[in-house]
Amino acid sequence: MRIALAQLTSGVDPARNAATLVDAVAAAAAGGAAMLFTPEMSGLVDQDRARASLVLRSEGEDEVLAAVRAAAARHGIWVHL
Repeated sequence: MRIALAQLTSGVDPARNAATLVDAVAAAAAGGAAMLFTPEMSGLVDQDRARASLVLRSEGEDEVLAAVRAAAARHGIWVHL
């Protein structure tokens, strides 16, 4: 099994983080990986708890998770997020 490791610089914008992760999924799949591993906190990194609380969502409503799931399905790859 070929795996891929993503090195990311996540930040306070979940939509931007999701786009970066979706690109990483595509790149990993294009490189022949069956699974992509991402760093912890890939969806949101924010030291300001009040600001972070405004964008935190449950699993079913999380836009980052939804985008990564869709990309993984589209490219036929597993993702450890």
